[in-house]
Amino acid sequence: MAAIPVNLVIDKGAHFDTSFYITNQDGTPLDMSGYIGEATMKKSYSATTKVPFTLSFVDRTLGHVQIALTSSESDALNRRRYVYDILLTSPNGYKTRVIEGLAEVNPGVS
Repeated sequence: MAAIPVNLVIDKGAHFDTSFYITNQDGTPLDMSGYIGEATMKKSYSATTKVPFTLSFVDRTLGHVQIALTSSESDALNRRRYVYDILLTSPNGYKTRVIEGLAEVNPGVS
């Protein structure tokens, strides 16, 4: 399964969260029972410093995951574009990047 490209906009200093429904190639929900996952972003693909999202399995049987940043975490980000992805590991250790894209951090006025 190839990663689906999805770009994000994160407001600096505000709580951020977004959800995804992961499906099999035939369109049925991916049952993520027993899966573990991680979601991170970096300034570039070659950067060594990662910024982790909090990844939650909202409904494993429906393939529903959520990534989030607290307002403090988003406030610590620089105004710029980052790259990010969501990586899932199946119970048998098979790793799949399911979502990837750009995350643009916008400054706030307030």
